[in-house]
Amino acid sequence: MRYALIDGALTPAGPVRLARWCPLVVRAAGDDDAVAARILDEAADLLAESSAALGPRRGEPLVTVGGLLGPDGPLLDRFAARVRAWGLVPCPVSDGLRGAVAWARSAASAV
Repeated sequence: MRYALIDGALTPAGPVRLARWCPLVVRAAGDDDAVAARILDEAADLLAESSAALGPRRGEPLVTVGGLLGPDGPLLDRFAARVRAWGLVPCPVSDGLRGAVAWARSAASAV
């Protein structure tokens, strides 16, 4: 498995092709593979840092979507633990439209 991941990481095709290995890493982490767990931890760290760059305010809704941070996403718990320190709780939605509606409602109630 690790050789396949290394081969995938070294291809010049970019992140989209690398993402195809995500299910393999998630399964390996579920089987107590320490390297896979560290990969998921680092991914959650990077996503949390990206969220911090948006300058969220404590208690503000943090709508998440996608295969990693949507409902039942494999990084959702790890990500939630990281942003909880900033007073944020992810609100996972199953598609971007619902996320946009949640954001619009939040913005409308603030007016």
